[in-house]
Amino acid sequence: MDTDDKDVRRKFVQFWEVFFQNSAQFRGALVSAHCFFDKVWQGTALSPALTECDVKHLYPLDSRFPYRSAQGLAVSNCYSRTAVDSRDQFLSARFHALLPQIVAEYRDAFIDQLRCVHFLGMAGNEAMMLYPSQHKRLYAENVQSIAGEVRGIQAGFGDFRFNAPTPANLPPLLAVYANKVESLLQTVDETSIHCLVSFAQYYFALLHPFYERCGRTSEELMYLLFERVGFGWRYISATGDRSSSLAHERMTLINRAAEGFNRKIAGYFGLPSEGIRKTPDIYRAVTAKYFAPQYPGIYADELPRPFYYQHPQQEVIDAYHFLMESLLLDEIMGFSLQQPYPHIMRLGEHLREAGEQVYQGYAMPSAWGRELHSVLAGIAE
Repeated sequence: MDTDDKDVRRKFVQFWEVFFQNSAQFRGALVSAHCFFDKVWQGTALSPALTECDVKHLYPLDSRFPYRSAQGLAVSNCYSRTAVDSRDQFLSARFHALLPQIVAEYRDAFIDQLRCVHFLGMAGNEAMMLYPSQHKRLYAENVQSIAGEVRGIQAGFGDFRFNAPTPANLPPLLAVYANKVESLLQTVDETSIHCLVSFAQYYFALLHPFYERCGRTSEELMYLLFERVGFGWRYISATGDRSSSLAHERMTLINRAAEGFNRKIAGYFGLPSEGIRKTPDIYRAVTAKYFAPQYPGIYADELPRPFYYQHPQQEVIDAYHFLMESLLLDEIMGFSLQQPYPHIMRLGEHLREAGEQVYQGYAMPSAWGRELHSVLAGIAE
């Protein structure tokens, strides 16, 4: 939809002016933006359009990963950069050594493979690997366990760059995402594998489905998918080192793509894209456009931390999540390897052209040479 067209933009402005009169009725709904706005433009009233297009119940999250961290979240943490670096090397070695077993143990269950990867990296390491600020927030939110757990609190990534889906709508969106990856794996070949891996990494980053360690897991899932298909190997690092220059280049590309998605969201709000990079930029522009009397009071002073998970005007948060989640749903569901989106093509080209061709991995010490379920059970006890 061309949101730069003046008539289209005018229609969106009229819609949001009505929406903000009763935004609470849209809270928690998950719709296809294409379905919903088509019905509204055709004259369907908002409530019936909402009911007809709400798809949340169609996508239950089916996951059978059985393990839970026994240690969970401690009262206090003991974060140390040096200790984390050392532990990361150990965890990377263990992950790469166990990767074939992860694929075999949870074959055709991408969501369980993801949860297993995250569990291996976080379980028993919560106190050491969380920043004090991360630990403080999780503890304040009464989060008990985070290893392999789909998050139940609000989260985002990239220095306020993108406020991810709400806990209420994360499970169905995660189910749609996992189902899409599984379906793409059925048709992928050596030409399209880099776009598939890039699709999976980018939309995982936007969903941010775990409490913490999502950046690392978004990179580990790349190795997971290459292991599953068994061809077209290209990696951001020949050793799995996240600090490689290619890993930093890739994160820059992901950040830019997320900023492009934010500008798309702004267009659906009937706003110009200029000045829109991060989620707080959307909040500010929406407030200026639709809550002009309140704007001077809300943005009278520059705050040290911008509004992100919350906003003084609750309607702004309601509208952001309703729109963002509907557009995200459509992007995930509508993706194809035959006509990949431009931002996924850029990520795919980066992986194909700049990625390491030969993957060395780590040699797992013989002391770890146990079956995967024994390793998982050991760190869950």
